[in-house]
Amino acid sequence: MPILKIPIVHRFGIVSQNDHLILEATLAKKSEETLKGCYSKHTAKRPLFEVTEQFVQKFKCAEEQNEKERMIDIAKKMLTRNKRKVGLSTLGSGDHVNLPVAWAELALLVQCKGKIQEEALDILLISLDQAPLHPDQIPVLFFLAESILYWICADAVKQSYLYTCEVKITKVGFFTFLRLFIFHLAGFIRPFEQCKCRLRNYLNGLPECEPCYRSYPSVLLDIHFIISSGEIICGSLITTEEHAHENSVSSEEPNKNTCGQLKNDCQSPQQVDEPTLKTCNISPVLRECLMVWICMKHNIQLIDDVLKHLFLKEQLCKANWIDSALGLLLLGESAKINMACLKALKELGINLVTHFSVPNLKEENVSTDIQVWPLQLNQLYCCILGDICLHGSTSEIQKAALTGSEVPSKSTNRTNTPGLIELLQIRLAATAEDDHSWWVRYGAAYSLGKICHLLYGDRNRDGIRNAAWKALQKHQTVEQDTRVLAAIKVAEAELNGPINPFINTNPKTSSLKRSVSFYTLGWRIASVLSQLCLPPVVPYIPLPRLLPQRPTHSRPPLKNKKNVNKRIVRLPLSQEIMLAQAGKHSLPDFNTRTDFDLRRIVEDQWRKYMCNKLEEGERNRQLQLQEKHQMYVEGRDT
Repeated sequence: MPILKIPIVHRFGIVSQNDHLILEATLAKKSEETLKGCYSKHTAKRPLFEVTEQFVQKFKCAEEQNEKERMIDIAKKMLTRNKRKVGLSTLGSGDHVNLPVAWAELALLVQCKGKIQEEALDILLISLDQAPLHPDQIPVLFFLAESILYWICADAVKQSYLYTCEVKITKVGFFTFLRLFIFHLAGFIRPFEQCKCRLRNYLNGLPECEPCYRSYPSVLLDIHFIISSGEIICGSLITTEEHAHENSVSSEEPNKNTCGQLKNDCQSPQQVDEPTLKTCNISPVLRECLMVWICMKHNIQLIDDVLKHLFLKEQLCKANWIDSALGLLLLGESAKINMACLKALKELGINLVTHFSVPNLKEENVSTDIQVWPLQLNQLYCCILGDICLHGSTSEIQKAALTGSEVPSKSTNRTNTPGLIELLQIRLAATAEDDHSWWVRYGAAYSLGKICHLLYGDRNRDGIRNAAWKALQKHQTVEQDTRVLAAIKVAEAELNGPINPFINTNPKTSSLKRSVSFYTLGWRIASVLSQLCLPPVVPYIPLPRLLPQRPTHSRPPLKNKKNVNKRIVRLPLSQEIMLAQAGKHSLPDFNTRTDFDLRRIVEDQWRKYMCNKLEEGERNRQLQLQEKHQMYVEGRDT
């Protein structure tokens, strides 16, 4: 039996017994500390690619090229993670969507300068436009509002020129404060007193930045909306409707059932309890426009009567311009689907025609005592018309919003309401004191520039894009105001984000960019306000029409016909003989047919050969005659 020798390895060297025990105790202590660290709650590992303030500081402090590339790669992965978290491809709905966390992380990524900042702003814009309204979003909306006000007052104003990120930041602020204002109307912001106090402190410095944007009405509209809506939300400015409402409504908390209603889809009509109706207060202008939207959505046949009783021309000038802006926004959502609503919206544009002068535009039976809109509504009106041109349900609605053309009518007393192309030609009237006509021309050029930029590559809508492009090219040769000419550049700067990776998933189709001007937010706002502020409406469901039953007539019994001896008609004798002989002649077989075809080919070739031979003989005869004639001529000369 062989002897196996097991080698002994001294891993710690040759040490004494006491040192060996001390070394084992040290190793055991280190292993215990390692196990405690793994199972400790305080040392829990963060999720991969979670955005933190420490990451943002590292991104800003990176100096070496390799370090910068590594941080940019990590930031791109974070953006990809947030794209799924905000639900860009599912309109902000789904089990994987977490909007408050995603918006907070995107707000941190906006601090990373460069392409990361622009892409984070693009994702925020599209998500704020399409995401549903939910009360859980209020804390993160306050955080976004404070961050935006800080960026505008601290960083953006210090720049000597208007930058792309600055335009997008103000647009993000517009959507953020619009959502907060809707929650304010619904009565959900009352418990957030501390957030209101902080927001009021940030708002105090924004009016000082207003003069920097006077040359850009599209950006100035966002700034004015942020200031006015922020003052209403924070309580420093109270409208007349809210003042009357405070005397009649007690200071009770909003009904808890209302929060549960907003958790469901905003587009589905739901029942609203009576206590909930008291917590929501809207102005008469907003209520009338909301009634028009409800009639259009539920296909109520009385929509024409509702439109006839609209008194918006005077109320839009008298009411708070924030309520008027929301009313125009809701009326624009109805105008995207219904032509009658579009005509009602465009008739409001007569205010622009009466206050300013429009060449080549007919004005008939227009009263001259109509009050003038606020300047902010002029810019918003042009933006809504541009949005209808982009997202109208039919080509007739899109064309009417662009060119102002209407369905032919038999009535002679009718005003030609202006479209975007006509608004581009507005000039100062002789009776006007201040020249604010460039605001309207700026808004029209801004909307037409967005139409040309967004419809590029869409072959189905080349007609609208070509009409807008020709109008802009013609206007650039005539316009002398540099502020109006800058509107096209501002529109392109707002839309220079990534080419829509969220809508068109088919690579064969041309992918277009998405407009962030009230694409779906207006519809969601109307749905929420209709649930909270108006009684429930039973939708009109047309019942299936029963087809009329045909009368069943009993057929009379068939009469038994008597057997009649039919006379047999015989053929003549000659035809019978031909028919008898026709079957005797059999068809030729394969060999016979082949011989016949071969004989025909040989005859055809022989015929061609003989023709060629005759032509060649004739040709030789002509040559001989020419030679003889030439010899005769030469002999005669000699």
